[in-house]
Amino acid sequence: MDRNEKLKRYLLDTGRLAQDQVARAEDYALTMNLSLDESIAFLQLMDYSALGKSWEEIYGIPYQPLLESPCSHEAKQAIPLSLAERLMVFPIGFDSTSQSFLVAMDDPTDETKTGHLARVLPSHIKLKLLVASRPEIMEAIGINYKGKKYAPKIEVQLPEEFTISIPKKDKNVEPALQVRGKKKAVVLEPDLDRYRAIRGLLKAEGVEVTAWVQTPKELSREKKIQSSDMILVNGEKYRPGGPWTKEVSLGAQSPIVSFYYPRAMLLGQEHPYGAVSEALISLVAFIIKKALKKEPQRLEETIARVRYCKLLSLKLGLTPAQVDAVVLAAWLSGSHIGDILARSIDTPYALGEIISSGDQTFGPSKRIEAQVLSLVNKYLEIKKVQPEALKDIDGIRTNLGKRGDRGPTRQLLESFLHVIRDEGLLRGIGEEKRSILIIGEGFNLSSDVVLCLQSDGFKVSLLTHPSEAMEKIALSPPDAVLCKISTTQMAGVQLCAMLRNHSEFSQIPFFFLAPSDSQSLATECLRAGADDFITEPFEPDLLVLKLSRAISARAQRHPKKGIEGSLEDMSAMDIIQSVATGDKNVKITLESNGQRGNIFIRGGQIIHAEAGVLIGQEAFFHLMSFQSGEFKVVSCSSFPQQTIHASTMSLLMEGARLLDEASARGEV
Repeated sequence: MDRNEKLKRYLLDTGRLAQDQVARAEDYALTMNLSLDESIAFLQLMDYSALGKSWEEIYGIPYQPLLESPCSHEAKQAIPLSLAERLMVFPIGFDSTSQSFLVAMDDPTDETKTGHLARVLPSHIKLKLLVASRPEIMEAIGINYKGKKYAPKIEVQLPEEFTISIPKKDKNVEPALQVRGKKKAVVLEPDLDRYRAIRGLLKAEGVEVTAWVQTPKELSREKKIQSSDMILVNGEKYRPGGPWTKEVSLGAQSPIVSFYYPRAMLLGQEHPYGAVSEALISLVAFIIKKALKKEPQRLEETIARVRYCKLLSLKLGLTPAQVDAVVLAAWLSGSHIGDILARSIDTPYALGEIISSGDQTFGPSKRIEAQVLSLVNKYLEIKKVQPEALKDIDGIRTNLGKRGDRGPTRQLLESFLHVIRDEGLLRGIGEEKRSILIIGEGFNLSSDVVLCLQSDGFKVSLLTHPSEAMEKIALSPPDAVLCKISTTQMAGVQLCAMLRNHSEFSQIPFFFLAPSDSQSLATECLRAGADDFITEPFEPDLLVLKLSRAISARAQRHPKKGIEGSLEDMSAMDIIQSVATGDKNVKITLESNGQRGNIFIRGGQIIHAEAGVLIGQEAFFHLMSFQSGEFKVVSCSSFPQQTIHASTMSLLMEGARLLDEASARGEV
């Protein structure tokens, strides 16, 4: 039972709050990405003291108010601001009576936090834990570390027999109209034109805008917040629970935060697209799982179909709407209840067309969504009736594709092979990365031969001229060299001869590619020490097979132990997609240029990320920007406190968008 559930049950069992009050607090907590006690404090359903005493009874650990007296300078030195915010703790100070250092925690049963505190403090200091609500700890941190002013709540004590006399109204006097003050709002909107439009709408609804701010930092400094009834935030620019919330220090007495979505409003949508699509997919998944509960094999096949379709769609870089269409079609395929739902649900995806086309052979004439579903269906069908045909990447390619496939169909297949290889790697299988150096003009990362090599697990490097090759080979010897040659470009022959006469590089397999009219060069190339001479047009699959055999014959490779590797071989995006869609419990460690961080995934849901002083979504997006370095994936059974509540799909989409923007700015 997590922390929120413990508090909920306690409040209902003791009658501290009514059912509707708890439900209201839960709804607001989910909307604002808050803990339940934060939500209760924001809604002013209970004060800090009442919450603290509740936690005292739940955990059986003493509560002590945190705002009545400041903590000492020594206490703040022992636990600096970054650590206090990260662990959600507040150092009260040294207690001479018990000869111990008092620290208030929101969850004193969290062994990860307590262990971290024990390591931070000197060994001779005894740690004594107290409990307090999370909002009170946050408020205490703001006051004691950040200089926030403390305004104690003043309660007026009236005499027991104090009464107020109200004179009787004259019945002949017309009662004055009851004047009701306007609601007041602070608006967080970065664009002036949108702010003017929102202000006009609010004015028409009787809401007075007391302040307009363009950034979260301005919002945290705005003095009119406390006298306002609400804070309105552009939800498209500042997502609920996003990193921007860390820049804003709002106390328990702050007004309620609400979000508006301009794009959704213009499209006539009551809710933003992402929220609606996630709700629809979750509902369909629930119905299908329940319908197939007594057919475990079909349910397993359906879940596998959804996983592969989602991974392939993301790998292809499809739009969010296209990804959602493929995922929905995958859930609805292959079952009677799915057929009924597909006909009953009104969506803009044309699900019937995708599903009917997905049952046929995939090809370039179909919509991309139907091609994805069709390819995955074909793979699963072969895997069920003839699993030995799919024992390796070459077998999968042979059975799923056609000889001579080119263009979009080939790219779709090779992308799917990437997904299969990544999944195999994350199950702890797969060979150590082999590297191929390709030399010559006309090659790029989308060339058929390059795609084939990468799908088979090769790391491919490209050079345009043999004169550049020797230096590169000396720095990082490849497992094989593939060099393009012609009657006018013979420098590759000299390179091959140089390698054969070099003791360190003499065993590197060397292949030549030549135009069909250059057969006369074969003798000279083979005399220089080439392993093979291949003329164009050539079959990429055959070339990959020859390279693999040559490498195996010259240098035996041993598979890597454990699930680890290079981010250049498998990006952080691919790792997270493969793990998350598999509903796994893992910890992913990423390291790049001296920076290191962890991402925790529980049941396929990203729940926490940490990188240096960064935590939550901010740390997650920072780690996703790593382009080089190492990764390691290990099983995990003990997880830190959840700091990320957004869906995996929305996190990956936002991460991809941020990477694209950084790339456009030249930062990646």
